[in-house]
Amino acid sequence: MADRIARPDPLAGILPTVLQRVDPDRQLRAYAIWSFWNEEVGDAIAQRAQPARVRNGILFVTVSSHAWMQELQFMKDTIRERLNRRLGELDPPLIRDIYFVSGTIPSAAPTAAPAPQSDTPQRDDAQTVLLPSAGDAELDAAFARILRARARRSRSKQ
Repeated sequence: MADRIARPDPLAGILPTVLQRVDPDRQLRAYAIWSFWNEEVGDAIAQRAQPARVRNGILFVTVSSHAWMQELQFMKDTIRERLNRRLGELDPPLIRDIYFVSGTIPSAAPTAAPAPQSDTPQRDDAQTVLLPSAGDAELDAAFARILRARARRSRSKQ
């Protein structure tokens, strides 16, 4: 009786056939973008824009502000080409277009650039604002001075 029971096929042998039936246009591959988006666009963009969904070859990306949305609009073709190259889908491209939509970006804890050392003592403010480094020490110092002045004005109004 044991001879009549066939051994099950290994899952690896039938999985490609099942996926071909479920996803004949191979759209599921597009969801790999979430795993490498940050690497392809860089930290500055990744903090302000994240993929939201893919539908019919269109990648919808949530962007934190309209200014960044406009900036990314100029970079759209380059981003699309890099994503398709990373997916290995160039002809025809898996991602045909990118739409940017305004929204809230879930963020990790922001990292602050080390504040430049000055001769004047600085008070620890209860409302410390952490800004990412602009990549220029003078610009970082200018932003730090602006934030300190804003904090002083806020305290004087109270």
